Amino acid sequence: MKPKVDFFIVGAPKAGTTSLYSYLNRHPEIEMSTIKEPDYFSNEFIEEQSLYYKKESVRSLKKYHSLYSDIKNLVRGEASVSYLFYEKVPKKIFKYNSSSKIIIMLRNPIDRAYSHYLMDKRLGFITESFEKIVYQKSTHKNSALFYQQYIGLGQYTHQIKNYFDVFSKKNILIINYDDFICNSSEVLNKVYVFLSVEKRSLSNTNKVYNKYTKPSNKLVQFLYTFSFFRKLASSFFSQSIKAKIQALFFKDEKKPTLNSEIQIYLKEYYKVELEKLSKLLNQNYSKWIK
Repeated sequence: MKPKVDFFIVGAPKAGTTSLYSYLNRHPEIEMSTIKEPDYFSNEFIEEQSLYYKKESVRSLKKYHSLYSDIKNLVRGEASVSYLFYEKVPKKIFKYNSSSKIIIMLRNPIDRAYSHYLMDKRLGFITESFEKIVYQKSTHKNSALFYQQYIGLGQYTHQIKNYFDVFSKKNILIINYDDFICNSSEVLNKVYVFLSVEKRSLSNTNKVYNKYTKPSNKLVQFLYTFSFFRKLASSFFSQSIKAKIQALFFKDEKKPTLNSEIQIYLKEYYKVELEKLSKLLNQNYSKWIK
């Protein structure tokens, strides 16, 4: 029987989890799941919501453990960002492995929301404006889910409390996205200490994962609205070929900026939330909206 998974990067989405997953996977003492987001502990909640992503979650423990090798003495981890939002997940992880270590990455909720929207727009999940979703003026069938994914996921305090209620605080590491971007090496060393693995220097920690790109033409944008096309591109090609496809069909582009009116609205919206978060974690997160 394979050893249990030791640690979980549980979110938040669009807060650097893909980069952290990739860096940790390069450490010789660490093994990350072959699927970045298996969603094993959240699959039932995702299905209940009929979340519009329509991604395949890992449902069985046997399949979940097959995402890892049989090599002994490795520290194993995964990075399913859905684990932060769904309140019953912490108890499920604790039941699976009471010694689990939890990594939570937090980003300015306004920047996170807009980045999440831009990703969904690029993937063809949404065509409506960000403003329509934020002001809840959308009539789209998925408007409530869009609001949850962009705005609700930024309500960090109660999500973190769910983990504090289950796990010891010594088993939880909070990472500020800004610190991670500005000094990746320093933050990585904190993660290594947290996971009880050897500190080491990594080259190319300035590489940007999940950077903003745009379909090179309308045909590509149209094809990407179909989930089977995205699954085909993801499932049948190696990483190197997928990178070449990405370069061929998507072009790097300067990320659009959020207009000042909606920034002011969201700063006011998140004001009390960030005060609560600052009190919970004893750090000043209100500076994000100053």
